[in-house]
Amino acid sequence: MVELPVDKHDLFAAYIASEDVGDYNVTEPGWYALDDGEKVVLGPFASLAECERNMRDRDRMTPKTA
Repeated sequence: MVELPVDKHDLFAAYIASEDVGDYNVTEPGWYALDDGEKVVLGPFASLAECERNMRDRDRMTPKTA
């Protein structure tokens, strides 16, 4: 599994391989956005770039709390 650096409560991109699909409760391999508890939040995506783009879009659209 490939992970990007993550701050607390942020999402990180990870490639979930075929043999790990059951561990993450997803139906197919691919790039996914996971939270800091390793729960799948977004995906699957065909590429890391697509996953990162969707994570940025989600962050931009999520209301910020003080």
